[in-house]
Amino acid sequence: MIVQRLREIQNRHGHLPDKDLRDLARETGVPLYRVEEISSFFPAFVLERTDPAPTVVRVCRDMACHLRGAGELLDPKKGLPALADQLSKETGKKVCVEGVSCLGRCDRAPVAWAERHPMPEHVHAWVYAGKSRGELEHLVRTLATGGEAPPADDDAKYAPHTNATTPVEIDVYAREGWPRDYRAVKKFIDFLAALPRGLQRPPRDLGGRELDAFVKENHPLLAELKAAGLLGMGGAGAPAYQKWLDVWREPPGEKYVVSNGDESEPGTFKDREIMLRMPHLLVEGVILAGLMTGATAGYIYVRHEYLEQIHELREEIARAEQIGACGPNVFNTGRAFPVEVFESPGGYICGEQSALIEAMEDRRSQPRNRPPELTTNGLRDKPTVVNNVETLAWTPFIINRAGTSYAGRGWHVPGEGKTAGFGGRRLFSVSGDVKRPGVYEVPIGLPFRELVESPEYCGGVIGKLKAIATSGPSGGLLPARLPLDPKLDEKKRAEAVARIAERSKNDAEVMDWFIKTYMPPGETSVDLLGVPLDLNFFRNLNSLLRLPVEAMLGAGLVVYAEGTDVLDQAVNFTEFYRNESCGKCVPCRLGSQKLVQIGSELIASRATGTRAEGAGADVKEITKALQLTSICGLGYVAPIPLATVMAYFPDDVAKKPNGA
Repeated sequence: MIVQRLREIQNRHGHLPDKDLRDLARETGVPLYRVEEISSFFPAFVLERTDPAPTVVRVCRDMACHLRGAGELLDPKKGLPALADQLSKETGKKVCVEGVSCLGRCDRAPVAWAERHPMPEHVHAWVYAGKSRGELEHLVRTLATGGEAPPADDDAKYAPHTNATTPVEIDVYAREGWPRDYRAVKKFIDFLAALPRGLQRPPRDLGGRELDAFVKENHPLLAELKAAGLLGMGGAGAPAYQKWLDVWREPPGEKYVVSNGDESEPGTFKDREIMLRMPHLLVEGVILAGLMTGATAGYIYVRHEYLEQIHELREEIARAEQIGACGPNVFNTGRAFPVEVFESPGGYICGEQSALIEAMEDRRSQPRNRPPELTTNGLRDKPTVVNNVETLAWTPFIINRAGTSYAGRGWHVPGEGKTAGFGGRRLFSVSGDVKRPGVYEVPIGLPFRELVESPEYCGGVIGKLKAIATSGPSGGLLPARLPLDPKLDEKKRAEAVARIAERSKNDAEVMDWFIKTYMPPGETSVDLLGVPLDLNFFRNLNSLLRLPVEAMLGAGLVVYAEGTDVLDQAVNFTEFYRNESCGKCVPCRLGSQKLVQIGSELIASRATGTRAEGAGADVKEITKALQLTSICGLGYVAPIPLATVMAYFPDDVAKKPNGA
């Protein structure tokens, strides 16, 4: 694979020497321009012609790191880049300090990635987290002058804040005291062995309840996913059952399972902990998905900045092969199912599932037009399941303990006789202005207040809550209190609940409880901390409140206290999308830059006490254009950060807050 070979060369040298590119083209039998087409696309690849520096320190510039002063650290005149220029002159060797997109250690901000080539054997970077400016200046000076690199802040050495009650439920092996023996895979193997005619696929014309009944009778372990209500944990929330079913229904032959571990969304780092501390769950989830859908191979796609996670996954795959859980002969069935790790070439866009597949096929990582869907035309144009790391990691629990056991672990509304609630559990990454930033497993539907304030989880806000980014940068910033439309009277509230009831009686009962608790007559705003952490509830809330900007829920939550300049934060979010746009969609490429320009003008006009006329209208027009024309979600969400701040924080748009 060209991409993987390029990654190996980059890891070895810190850049891509021209000679190595020519050798790679010759060895793989592809034209040199194809190799250069790929190597020039990914921001993490450094070409020799760019005069790479032997010493490079990259400081994360996004979200939590920006909140912790990354902007000042990267100031070209007063920050670390100025020190690098000075050291370059003093030593005669180029030293580079530059900004980089999120490094996935938001709970230990600010974070730096350092290299000095030639690197020690088996090491291609050091990660430093939570360091002061003085410590980072010492790091740059030490590396530039040839001193011994300070000990890196390895993820394995870091004791993350997590649930006070351990082990978490997702690790069914640890909770039950079982050996990590892949018993969920064995359970499916035993089921197959008991079938007299093998696993029968449903007829193509079968659908609806008849299809569900067929699956329940003929493929009961797959039906457990439906009973669990397991959704994708990467952001979109697509049912895992549907993806697996769609791939299983395809004719036998080449099929694939791909775990998306490219966790590059700022504020999100939950998969980091699963891959490092519970790799057996992910490897078993990939194997289960493969065997249950008739796939022929599995891949775990991991961002290249997760060095330790890649190592742990490869070690776990080797262990699984040794005990027969994957490889050429799965538990002596004669069936082969190899699993391997694919190290990402780098770039946020690789997290989009079709762009990820493009990278795996040695192409520029640009999202595909769909349809066709990946479940029919995925990797190598074959049916492919693509699931988030956490989604797959929950499947051993579900197969071992039953889907209803997982579904019954959600949060339920309080009150005597109340039965309405939510199903399942999930992990959230929380960073920013909280006392205990970390990764927390919670019942789905748990109100924000419990996660943010409870000593079981984050332990409270450092100061008074001002805003929460509820979906990394993609959901923008929501205020501590959401405004209520004055026209939303009791009649319209009742009508909204009735509409929800047409789809789900349970959801309607939950919304009715929420309205009575947090939206009594005469109330003009809603306490954000009372909102349940559930994807569908957020969607219903948008419909009910008719919010000026769509509220979103993702896996990464960043909390901001009073005194934060949310306009500055929103411009930072927007710069992230500008920096990470793949450029395929012209409206996205140009629109994201225009949004950054508008945000910068708002900050400049605020400083001079003038008004940036027409900014709101411009953002609305760009939002409409991007959401109509963008192939992937990046273009859809890029305008949201500025839109939320202009809608919910007009005071910050007009004047910089005190203390910011």
